Amino acid sequence: MTDYFETRPWRPDDLDLLRASESLFAPATYPQRFLAGNRRLRPLHQKVSAQLAAAGRSWMGQVALQENRVVALAECAWDPAALESPTLAVNVAQAWQGSELGGKVLGQLVGRCLDLGVATFNLDYAASSTTLQSLVDSVRAETGAHFQQSGTTRAGIGLVTLRAVK
Repeated sequence: MTDYFETRPWRPDDLDLLRASESLFAPATYPQRFLAGNRRLRPLHQKVSAQLAAAGRSWMGQVALQENRVVALAECAWDPAALESPTLAVNVAQAWQGSELGGKVLGQLVGRCLDLGVATFNLDYAASSTTLQSLVDSVRAETGAHFQQSGTTRAGIGLVTLRAVK
């Protein structure tokens, strides 16, 4: 898509924008996207609210906006006492699937995480996803970091661990 997007770090008032944009993230496309741990992606604003309220957890987000609508959200949540625990998720609105927007916001988010010293990431994904490697490549291009990748698949759900290497 050739539309103009603003990408930036999450702000507290983005929760209202995400709530208003919820209908853009159709559940029928979930198998094509990364999943967020327990597969409860909708409504996204409730999932984000729960992450922000979780005691003893850190959360960071990166959004893509078009005309005050959230059209992509990348997020990372981790336990500050266990820097190998971060879980990444990226969600792209249905109309922007395949536009490389997910890779862009995910790459920007991972770059911010690397600046904090967070260098290992876990991603749950639908095993049928063909976008996994392209997203990893986008993150590599955005951050300049190289990653070791390992993963497993069970019952159609995969878990990939990425570790930044020098």
